[in-house]
Amino acid sequence: MKKNLRFNFLLILFFSSGIFAQDLNFTAQDFREQRDRLCALIPDGIAILDGEAEACSYFTGIDAGEVKMILIPPGVAEKTPNPAAWKTTLYLPPKTPQSGVWDDPRTSFGDDTLRLVGIENNAPLSSFFSDVAKLENITDTIYIPYRETPISGTDLPRDLQFVDTIRKILPSVRIKNLCPMIDKLRWQKSPKEIDVMRKACEITDEAFRQAARKTKPDLFEYELEALINSVFRTNGGRPAFLILGSGPNSCVLHHMTNDRRLLKDELMVIDIGILYRSMSTDLTRTIPTSGRYSPEQRKIYEIVLEAQKKAISIVKPGVTLADVHKTALEVIEKAGYGKYFIHGTSHPLNGGNSTNPLTDGLFMPQKFDNRYFAQDNPLAAGSMFTIEPGIYIPEKNLGVRIEDSVLVTENGCEVLTKSAPKETGEIEELMKKK
Repeated sequence: MKKNLRFNFLLILFFSSGIFAQDLNFTAQDFREQRDRLCALIPDGIAILDGEAEACSYFTGIDAGEVKMILIPPGVAEKTPNPAAWKTTLYLPPKTPQSGVWDDPRTSFGDDTLRLVGIENNAPLSSFFSDVAKLENITDTIYIPYRETPISGTDLPRDLQFVDTIRKILPSVRIKNLCPMIDKLRWQKSPKEIDVMRKACEITDEAFRQAARKTKPDLFEYELEALINSVFRTNGGRPAFLILGSGPNSCVLHHMTNDRRLLKDELMVIDIGILYRSMSTDLTRTIPTSGRYSPEQRKIYEIVLEAQKKAISIVKPGVTLADVHKTALEVIEKAGYGKYFIHGTSHPLNGGNSTNPLTDGLFMPQKFDNRYFAQDNPLAAGSMFTIEPGIYIPEKNLGVRIEDSVLVTENGCEVLTKSAPKETGEIEELMKKK
């Protein structure tokens, strides 16, 4: 009997450790292909990326603020007398005595970046600006990703400071915004990115299911946070964000402290995402703390669910996020709760609107004519975004949000987080399985 128990335990451990999981790590070839696609969009110029920009890690796989890159399309180099002298180069900080001893090792000048990210040349960070000054010899156009307008305030953000610095070094060179090109690339995900995202969503869905089974009155929000974090870490990822809002916190869109004790007969919004192989998911479900929805909670929940289902039903190439938002809003307004829908319906996942300084999404709400709306950006096969309508009634401590990560296909869409139950009956049944 003991042998059988031990065998079963090891079998569970074997499966849950991801041993059978497909190798979904991005490779040097993946990063090389992404850079090649970008070069095809800027044949007339050279791209400069600062490591502080999230886009830099997308093209290099190196997540370090100090790294910089000069990306030189082959066509630009070939027009020079010495093409071999003009190669894409990574600029990296020097190795320090602390690296790998006091601190985790990081990619440094002199490391094998060809094997790691497919870039042969790397140079010390200290030589970056002097190399930038040489670029006017081979191009009259430089592309840099930056926001079109600064966030309100007195301090100029780092990306615009960086542009100003380059402009002073190269006063006779035109500087163009690289963001539209990056957005175009990231708006349609590669097959590898889609595979990674499917796996990430499976892990996220499982984390929700475990949290729902554990939920009961008198727990603290942070206890559920710890459980979700454990599922993420056990499966090779880490939290992108964890929002667990019970009672009045269900009406706080980005409740992050997760410090409240759950009470009976409340709702709790579980809004979570894993960062897995550099891609992040987004899932929201709203569950009853006591395991069963009250009549009023069920009524509000069903309105939000209908809005979400109708919004999902129209998704296909050519539809815009404005269309998606309008569809969800119409359902909620018709039910009489329009004033309680205080945010937009969608935002892109893992890139797609780097030009918007206010949010992580192509859509996040913009106030216009007393309505929130999404920008008109046609969806295409490979686009990934969220659909997350909600109703929030603070005077009743009652907030409901339902969110899925969605992939646009050739003829419609695939709900990547579909294995996380969202029908009221399914959730109540799940919560019985403590």
